[in-house]
Amino acid sequence: MSLITFCILIGAIAFALGFLLILAPNSVRKLNELSAKMIAKIDSLTFSYRVGVGVSLIIASLFMFFMAYYFTKRH
Repeated sequence: MSLITFCILIGAIAFALGFLLILAPNSVRKLNELSAKMIAKIDSLTFSYRVGVGVSLIIASLFMFFMAYYFTKRH
């Protein structure tokens, strides 16, 4: 997997989770319950600050998309 693909993948995941935390937190809770056996549980503190965490994830995803763009233009 190339660095550009990795940046886009991480950016897309962060954007989706941030978007869901802001607009549909119950769907993230259900996803957490389904994946609790495979992945560590999302802390309840995350849900108490869901808007801040969601906005932070969206900003991080935009940064990852920028890095992917930067790496494509650099080559």
